[in-house]
Amino acid sequence: MAEPAHAPKFCPNCGSALPPGGPRFCIVCGHAVHGAADEDVAAPPDEAAPGRPGATVRLSNARVAQQVIGGTVKLPVSGAVPPGLWVRDEPPGPEDVLAIYPPLRPVSGGWSGLIGRGWRPAGSAAHGTKMVFHFQAEVAWFPADGCGAGLRLLTTVAASSHAWEGKARRGFRFGLRRDGPMQITTAHWQDAAGRPLPDRPLPQIQIMAPPRVPRVADLADAPALLVAPEATLWAQGSQALGTYRLYRDQVMQEHTPVGRGITLVPLREGREQGRPWWGKLLGGALPARYRARVVHPFVCVLADWDERLRAICAEARGLGLDLDPALAAEWWLDRQGHDGVIFTAAQAHYHAERVVIVFRRSQLARIQD
Repeated sequence: MAEPAHAPKFCPNCGSALPPGGPRFCIVCGHAVHGAADEDVAAPPDEAAPGRPGATVRLSNARVAQQVIGGTVKLPVSGAVPPGLWVRDEPPGPEDVLAIYPPLRPVSGGWSGLIGRGWRPAGSAAHGTKMVFHFQAEVAWFPADGCGAGLRLLTTVAASSHAWEGKARRGFRFGLRRDGPMQITTAHWQDAAGRPLPDRPLPQIQIMAPPRVPRVADLADAPALLVAPEATLWAQGSQALGTYRLYRDQVMQEHTPVGRGITLVPLREGREQGRPWWGKLLGGALPARYRARVVHPFVCVLADWDERLRAICAEARGLGLDLDPALAAEWWLDRQGHDGVIFTAAQAHYHAERVVIVFRRSQLARIQD
């Protein structure tokens, strides 16, 4: 939705740039922003209407860009406590704001929630000539170890998606610049032994999208097209030496063991120096050849990755990021400065000893025959 022309661009208190959508509060200092949403600023936080533009929350520990997708209320705060970062002995109360991460995965131009990836179906209903499909996910907020009296806040997040009559939906999606079609339907406290605490007051809850690390479909780039000598020079310094073919048929984003990426498999040695004369006559008989530029890869035996991923998920949770394993992998690799992954002993899955996964199309150069 276009931002009103009279909406302020900068916070009148601290001067920070304001996000689009007519925010009511600055995400840096929490100062109320007067303008397009003046009528909302005067409303108490618990009376703000779901789905309307409002305050955003930014987590300082994530180290990557975040997209805030809204929640049951729009909160006048400059920060919220994510899972695992509550370090006080007493548990949160009604005056506190807690952030939860529903199970979402990044897709081209937005996010999606899918059955089997943290969401379950919750029925459907006719709506005119369309059907509305409902989904639910259970999301828990938890304090740091030994803090907050060990209480856990268990929430149910609901979402919906429309389809024409006769069609079905296995999930929902939404764009990067829109609030997600989600709301919290239930929330209750549970003690360290798993017993419900129905009489304990609830805190304010903010639904947050997981940190989104820019990868393939998020970037408007493309492989270079170079003749073989130029491609060799272009790839100097790369730790992924040799010539590769695409694991898939096209340069497209895949969901790999390390999150979104493009998988490359080495060509046979006989094809390294170019196509034979008969291959040139046949045109497309042989796969396109690529060089890959990966300067700081993470190198791992494929069979060892699952154990490493469990440690990465635990590290993310310790920093307040309760993420899907693929998103945790993206966050960790970006945090460590890795621009690709090289898996060795990969025959069981890829039918190749060594595969390379790059995160951007611009890391590839296609060799022109």
